[in-house]
Amino acid sequence: MITVSMLSFTLADFSMVYWFVYFQYYWFSELTVLKHISLFCFLVAIVYTAIDVWNPFTFNSMLMGGALSVIFLLGFEFFLLGVRHQTEYLPAFIDVSILAYLLVEFIDLTVLALMIWLTGMGFATSLCGTLVELVLNNIVLALVASGLWLTRAPMENLIQSMLGRPTEYLFLAFMSALATVYILFEYSLQSLNNSAQYLFFLGGVAGTLVIGLSLSTYMLMQTHLQAQHTQMQSQQQAFREQYAAELNRQMGVVRKFQHDYQNMLVGLGGYLEDQDYAGFRQLYIDIRSGWETSNAADLTVEDLENVPSVGLRFQLYHNYLLAQRAGVQLYVQVPEPLTATVTTVKKMGQLVDETLPALLPVLSRQQPALVTFELRETAKQLRWLLTFPIPKDARLDGHHRVTSNQGILDFSNVHENLPAKATSTLQLKLHWGQLMVALPKSDGRLGG
Repeated sequence: MITVSMLSFTLADFSMVYWFVYFQYYWFSELTVLKHISLFCFLVAIVYTAIDVWNPFTFNSMLMGGALSVIFLLGFEFFLLGVRHQTEYLPAFIDVSILAYLLVEFIDLTVLALMIWLTGMGFATSLCGTLVELVLNNIVLALVASGLWLTRAPMENLIQSMLGRPTEYLFLAFMSALATVYILFEYSLQSLNNSAQYLFFLGGVAGTLVIGLSLSTYMLMQTHLQAQHTQMQSQQQAFREQYAAELNRQMGVVRKFQHDYQNMLVGLGGYLEDQDYAGFRQLYIDIRSGWETSNAADLTVEDLENVPSVGLRFQLYHNYLLAQRAGVQLYVQVPEPLTATVTTVKKMGQLVDETLPALLPVLSRQQPALVTFELRETAKQLRWLLTFPIPKDARLDGHHRVTSNQGILDFSNVHENLPAKATSTLQLKLHWGQLMVALPKSDGRLGG
């Protein structure tokens, strides 16, 4: 068993826990308690190290010494998830925690084994050797964190899509079994005499697990992205067919009007030529009474070019056509190009599809029958503002419903489907009401 001084143990413990917690929350920016993730990791590492140092089993029982502190750390994190009503992230969070543990262990064991091999056991276990090892560890882990930056948006998207599905729990069972076997194997080898000889072997096992799990996650991510791409293509095809059908209908109306327009001119010209003004007036009245208010779409997909997500763009246009058919004029405003994350934009599209169509029957009875949909963006939030007219007898029933003699506008499903840290506000003025939904933006930038 390798032994070091108390100071070396404390420094190594702090460094390892800092990076472990950092990689735990690397793809869960919405779960962090503090605004700055580094500060949160720093504070957790200090508390964990203090408990580990003061734990009487730390230097007497390897299994009990490490297990108690880890149980405290994970219990604290699970408690935070429960208090903040984010338990749906628990399976994915445990998966990422296992991967983070194996990654940190692999790098630490590899660096330590190389130092023992190059400099000897005496220097590697000294305070100076510990400092050198920690410097190398931090450099490698910082490089790994930088290299994983481009995976943040795809991983966030994958995690969100797997929440609550059976695949998520199968993956959790697989990861938990591997982690349990590895931990028991690690403690068994470290308890042996001359355990330094097993460090290369143990590091190789950890490295194999890290690479295997990373490749499995990568293939799962690619499969998910391919399925999502196929779904988006079929969705785009359906919306384009709908758009083309609307354009064809309008073109048919235009061609019919062109033919009728020529007949109208001929008829009106004939009455003028015969100076039959009574007949001219009657024909004009007949023509005017036959006109119908056009429900042609004034909005086109090209008008939504400020929305970078193709899926959300077609969702907005689809809801626009639904509003037209219900007799409601929907105005869509996207004043500036959006730069929100994939997850945020996707959640916004889900909220739109779950909310707006259900409101159209009631909005069609309002005077005037119109609604304004506006997307605004700040540095930290993506905001959706839905502004609609209300009758004089409208009143706010609770926090999520507007009641009047013309019907009930129920926005409770919006509040129920909001993710963590998102907010919804419903307010009424004299002649209009407004719903504002604010979704927090995570760190990964939007891609496609």
